[in-house]
Amino acid sequence: MIRAFIVGLSFASVLFAPPWLPLIGAGMLTVRFRAWEVIALGALIDLLYVPPGGFFGIPIPATLTAFILLAGFEPIRRKLLV
Repeated sequence: MIRAFIVGLSFASVLFAPPWLPLIGAGMLTVRFRAWEVIALGALIDLLYVPPGGFFGIPIPATLTAFILLAGFEPIRRKLLV
């Protein structure tokens, strides 16, 4: 229930909130859950806001950031949930 709320809030904040709010939601999801929804959130951000050439030559920066969050918080999540 909490996971669905945070996912919904994160996806809604992509459209209606400041850019730091989806990042906080994605961080909360990846710390507590193995949330593959974060990659979909990054892809949505890339589709909506990233110019065709990407930022500084990186074609999908939000999706890459989401993947790094998901993979980076894996060891922390294992320690927290023991």
